Amino acid sequence: MSLDYVKNKIEFYQDFPIDGVEYIDLNPIYKDSKARDILVDKCIELINDLDFDYLALIESRGFLIGSIIADKLKKGIILCRSKKDRLPGKIQTVRHKLEYGEAIMQVQEGEGKVLIFDDVLATGGTANGAFKVLNLGGYTPVYSLFLVELSQFEVKCDTDYNSAIVL
Repeated sequence: MSLDYVKNKIEFYQDFPIDGVEYIDLNPIYKDSKARDILVDKCIELINDLDFDYLALIESRGFLIGSIIADKLKKGIILCRSKKDRLPGKIQTVRHKLEYGEAIMQVQEGEGKVLIFDDVLATGGTANGAFKVLNLGGYTPVYSLFLVELSQFEVKCDTDYNSAIVL
């Protein structure tokens, strides 16, 4: 089985969650263990030679596959939360732009080299929000990885990055 098998699982929804946005639904991949395994293996192949301590997983869809990757690589996990005040202790907060609005991101303070992980890369706004909040939190973001990159957008990403699938 190949990455084409995984790509064929992706579904698209026009005008969701708001008018003018095309939603990229990866849920059919998550449901199919073969597709999920192929995608996880591709992600690991893309980052296997990188030096980092943690995967910073972006809420909430980054949590799914990112947790599997972290487990297989024996790496720690840092949660980048988009719901305000859901993390205890000392936290940092930033506002960042999305392709269709604005959002916040929070992270608990710490230190170490971090790989930012999320499901979809459009403009880079969410990844750049993670970069900023992780830096404020004491971490060193070294790279970013995405399951799917949308080629119709101009990406501005604060780290070097790669994507398993480009649409």
